[in-house]
Amino acid sequence: MAYDKTDISRLNDSDMEAALARTPVLLLPIGAVESHGDHLPAGTDNILAVRLAEELVKTIDGETPVLRLPVLPFGQVWSLAEAPCSFGVSNETVSNTIVEIAQSAAQKGIRTVVVVNAHLGNAVAIRDAQRRLREDGITLANFFYPGAGPVIEDVREKKEAHASYMHACEIETSYVLHLAPDAVDMDKAIENYPEFPEDFSTVAYRWTDFSKSPVLGDARAATAEKGEKILKVVLANMAKQIAVLYARQFNGNS
Repeated sequence: MAYDKTDISRLNDSDMEAALARTPVLLLPIGAVESHGDHLPAGTDNILAVRLAEELVKTIDGETPVLRLPVLPFGQVWSLAEAPCSFGVSNETVSNTIVEIAQSAAQKGIRTVVVVNAHLGNAVAIRDAQRRLREDGITLANFFYPGAGPVIEDVREKKEAHASYMHACEIETSYVLHLAPDAVDMDKAIENYPEFPEDFSTVAYRWTDFSKSPVLGDARAATAEKGEKILKVVLANMAKQIAVLYARQFNGNS
């Protein structure tokens, strides 16, 4: 049976030795287990991270050597920790896990790792890991929908709930409709525009303090077509950046 030769979980020792000889870039999908309302499952971020990594491999189409790890399924979900479907770990745990995986990869000659991140809550932990790994001469790149912004503004029909956050909304739901439509129940999609506390930008709040739903925006406006349009640009940007990272490692720049 044919299988994806970039998927480390399917490789045997001989396969892996052949792959390592090409000094590949390592892809690490990372998500979270977190409430996304009634129309999306708790594993939405994991589903998106895995599918994005798979689609990225297809977009690269062999032009740059890559290997793909299984998804790191738990993330930092403090903001929605009290919601029914949220099961999180600390920033320290996320950061330490990424660092140790990257160090393990470095023992095999892989010194460029790309995190395909689908959960904004992991950003602080990933940045910490980047800084720590740089001291070891390991490059860790963080891909969180690069280049999505202008396309989102082009396709968005409903207002955003918050300038810095979108969650289970028109946009994220569109991503899932495109990449994993069987995971979406649009009959249960809702509109939710909570009133954020006046000092939200300066004080830490759990979202459950001011919103009954984890949805931030109008999920009813989501379509697979919107998701496809945004993610086509995102994947192209990812593929270009991976090519740069691959070339850079041979120039001795981390």
